[in-house]
Amino acid sequence: MRRISMGGTSMGSRGLWLSLAWLGASTALGCGRREALPAPEDPGAEPPTQPAQLAQPAQPEEPAAPLQESRVERDGLSIAFALRPLDRGQQGGESGLGAAPAAAVAGSDVVAEFTITDASTGAPVRGLTPLGWMSRRAGADGAAAASFSGGAPEASLASGAPAASLASGVSAASLASGAVDAAPDEAACRGKIRSFMAGLLSVRPEVDMNAYLLWTLNQDNTLSAINPQVTLARTQLRSVVSLAGPGVSFVLHPDRESLYVTLRGGRGLAVVDTRRGLVRTNVPVGQDPSRVVIAPDGRTVWVGNDGDRTVSVIDARSTDVLKTLPVGPGHHEIAFTGGGRAAWITSQQGESVAVVDGETLEPLGEIAVGEGVVSIAASDEAGVVHAANAARGEVVVLDAARRAVAGRVALKPGLGALQFDPRGRFSFALNPTANEVAVLDGATGAVAHTLSGLAAPDAVTFTGAFAYIRNRGAARVSLVDRAALGGAAAPPLVNIAVGQGPPLAAAARPGPAALATPIAPLPEGNGALVASPADKALYVYVEGMMAPIGTLPSYGREPRSLLVEDRSLKEVRPGVYATTVRLGEGGRYDVELLLDRPRTGVCLEATVAPARCAPGDGEADGSGCGGDPVKDIAIAPLFEPDLRLAAGEPATLRFRATAGEGGPPLDAEDIEVMVVRFPTGYRFRGAPRAEGDGTFSVAFTPPAPGQYRFLAAVPGRGAPVGALPSVPLRVSPRGAGAHVGGGR
Repeated sequence: MRRISMGGTSMGSRGLWLSLAWLGASTALGCGRREALPAPEDPGAEPPTQPAQLAQPAQPEEPAAPLQESRVERDGLSIAFALRPLDRGQQGGESGLGAAPAAAVAGSDVVAEFTITDASTGAPVRGLTPLGWMSRRAGADGAAAASFSGGAPEASLASGAPAASLASGVSAASLASGAVDAAPDEAACRGKIRSFMAGLLSVRPEVDMNAYLLWTLNQDNTLSAINPQVTLARTQLRSVVSLAGPGVSFVLHPDRESLYVTLRGGRGLAVVDTRRGLVRTNVPVGQDPSRVVIAPDGRTVWVGNDGDRTVSVIDARSTDVLKTLPVGPGHHEIAFTGGGRAAWITSQQGESVAVVDGETLEPLGEIAVGEGVVSIAASDEAGVVHAANAARGEVVVLDAARRAVAGRVALKPGLGALQFDPRGRFSFALNPTANEVAVLDGATGAVAHTLSGLAAPDAVTFTGAFAYIRNRGAARVSLVDRAALGGAAAPPLVNIAVGQGPPLAAAARPGPAALATPIAPLPEGNGALVASPADKALYVYVEGMMAPIGTLPSYGREPRSLLVEDRSLKEVRPGVYATTVRLGEGGRYDVELLLDRPRTGVCLEATVAPARCAPGDGEADGSGCGGDPVKDIAIAPLFEPDLRLAAGEPATLRFRATAGEGGPPLDAEDIEVMVVRFPTGYRFRGAPRAEGDGTFSVAFTPPAPGQYRFLAAVPGRGAPVGALPSVPLRVSPRGAGAHVGGGR
């Protein structure tokens, strides 16, 4: 068995566990030669794909025009950096929201994209693992930032300024006056990358392209997005998403742009925009939606409706319900075989497993397995499907090709969750009643090992080296060495204490077949995050340690389920590495890139245009940012100024949003609403609901007494968050006689 010792190397969050060892003396770091990179003009060239299009290969789109581009050449590589709009729908193309922005604006979300090719042949360089950052240059908020307009300023063109300056939108006057510091030389570039790799709090980039977000599904009707900083001692609650009802289960789309959450109380399926941190739409499905899964190709979302014997199949892009499939009664679980060509659907109170064609959505047949199946898992590698029958205490082995029962494995009654390991060799059948886990060999259908000594195991997650089993009845997670599963002896359990109280002590209780997913692997694959609802905390564990290395707060909520949204650079097309980032303040930026093959570090550059005003401005007088109003956009609150609300009591905030003459009327999808608590801390983002005649409303429950600001934004019309005046809100303690003031 692989030993877990206290002497193992341990790192914390991404940036803290990125090793410095491979950034040694042999690493070639430098700034290289900067040039302006013109926009692609070859109509036959294959356009780069943004992350949003990864899961939609059959619907290619013309790439958005770059907001910024620059290039360096070093060590035989040509490296281009571009900032691009998120997508055509948000930036004006298909949705009719107006013209695409001409500049990368402070505080906005954009796609950061590196294109790496062979400098001699132009061939894409594939299979890299790049790390990227953006750091604001000292003196960057002078005339250079103010003069940026997305193209070359007239003064720059007239003066004959260098091409790189024109591409970045910096005026010749700025260059001559020294308002912006010079680009870093090779030594400075090397030093900045070393500092970012070390995770020093004293030297932090404004934009980190190697980050990830933690999404928690809480016991109330909220989702939390937590952004870990470079050390585990500091975290940032990025946003809290209010749902129309308590969430049951959730899943992240492979493109990392949408979360799908099933809701109790007939509220359907919530589609959450992960970029903006708000509900994009609520999709009506059947009664009591429970399990939600995404097909392997990312095109469809499947929802089991436990209350009406159906499964809803939804188009992931349009959110239209493609078909409602009649299945059996009771709770439904769904698994896919053949890369998604067939969907296998269980019905706990039915006698059969239904098999449906994943493309045509037509039934392929039913397989009699007996009443009581609570979970199902599939392995394309083994060509089998395993279904756990809790009442009978058996696992039914189904032949995926023949769609027939191949065998039955007798275990103990009380089975719960069932899952195959990533290689598809072994399935883990958890039994919280018998306090054990049966490990089945997918090739033979026999029990390979029985793991005992557990405390109501109800969830399992895998990394490259270990299986992580959550003990619902104890404050610990049990690790199983996956490399030892092929041996004759059962691998011993390594128990890691997590938290102070067992999950059973929490107010929230797991749903059917352990719908909660309380453990999520770290993006590096060398550890996991564990949600502890009893402690209202998240624990970070790195393999090689005997205890978690850090704790992240859940901000007073009980986290039931957890998943990780990896926002690091990914190869989206051959030689093209991209991710979505949120830009910092306006000004000139150095863009630092570190490659693993060859070990090369380079510094490029970009310019971010200032926002009309920052969301925090105007705090003293409560009158908003103080900037000029955005042309043709007007937001008028329909509640009294200085409205007082009560902590913990829901309120409905109504407002009127209008566009000027000649522009299309505003829809609810165009508008974002944010409520910020001052001076720092809580941020709420919500999707407004249209009430007709230009009136909109958003439901908001303030968590604690204090001073708040209501901000509305229309990003597609050039009014990002902070560009429109804010409205002050006062929240009193509950029961203190809050003044309604038309807000409810």
